Amino acid sequence: MHAEKSRKTKTFPLEIDGDLHKQLKMKAIEEDKTLHSLIIDTLSARVQEEPPLYKTPTKKGAEE
Repeated sequence: MHAEKSRKTKTFPLEIDGDLHKQLKMKAIEEDKTLHSLIIDTLSARVQEEPPLYKTPTKKGAEE
């Protein structure tokens, strides 16, 4: 059984071009990461580059 996570995670299918998959896999190998880790790290960094143009609601409906 997996250890309990402090954050909820979401899963969704991701369809990408075969050449892009190959490039990402090679980049992951260069950085000694899994493909999953590379994608998560890349997306996280991109999102943090600029402030969001909108506010995200919290569970209670208040804005963060």
